[in-house]
Amino acid sequence: MSTPYIASDQFTELTGLGDLARYRFGDVMVNHYFCKTCGIYPFHDVIDKPGLYRVNPGCLDDIDPLTVAITLIDGRSF
Repeated sequence: MSTPYIASDQFTELTGLGDLARYRFGDVMVNHYFCKTCGIYPFHDVIDKPGLYRVNPGCLDDIDPLTVAITLIDGRSF
């Protein structure tokens, strides 16, 4: 997932949003969106940051996710 949050006006949503399912893990703070057919996880948003998204670069046109710098995040320390 992208490290920074991206404002919704900085990217174009593609058609097919109706094919996504939303899932919230136990803390119920993050809306995780998954494709109902193939299960890919294209993006998520956080309830307390409306309009901001973290995006899966593998779902973006013209970006090779293997060339993107990786920042490891220790999720246990949040």
